[in-house]
Amino acid sequence: MQQSSILLLFFFLMGIALIVFTYVYLSSKKADQGMTNPLKKRFWFFLILTVMMGIFASVTIPKSPYFAFADKTPAKVIHVAAMQFSFFLSENAIDPEKPSGQQIELPVDEVVEFRVTSLDVNHGFAIYDESNRLITQTQAMPGYVNRLRYQFDEPGKYNILCLEYCGMAHQVMRSSFTVK
Repeated sequence: MQQSSILLLFFFLMGIALIVFTYVYLSSKKADQGMTNPLKKRFWFFLILTVMMGIFASVTIPKSPYFAFADKTPAKVIHVAAMQFSFFLSENAIDPEKPSGQQIELPVDEVVEFRVTSLDVNHGFAIYDESNRLITQTQAMPGYVNRLRYQFDEPGKYNILCLEYCGMAHQVMRSSFTVK
């Protein structure tokens, strides 16, 4: 329901933008005939465009995944270190000198925070459900920790795949965890 209302708003705003652009284009064709008040038309065009962009941003940005669970305290924090060609997951901080991971079990219907970093090059950290549908993702970058919060509604095994080409064995870079 929420996604369909955002989609309808997007189509509505794009329709308005199309009408405004068409009007500006057709009125600019009259320039040879001495268009009256071209600066006034530009002013209204950019004012309408700015208002439309403001409305669209104010409706969509708060619903982005970065703000979805910002006000909730995570039940668990999972540290993730990516390194060619593996992911290390742990409930404790990971030592970059000798990374190691553990089997992770997460609670269902609880917010979990993944603290994702890379020990070598950029990697993609993507979580897929059992039907291989992409659930959520973020970047794993050296020297930076991305915090990704998510609430798993369904129990099961979730797979982690790298979404950014990181070398010859990129396709084998995967891991998993269980939600119970």
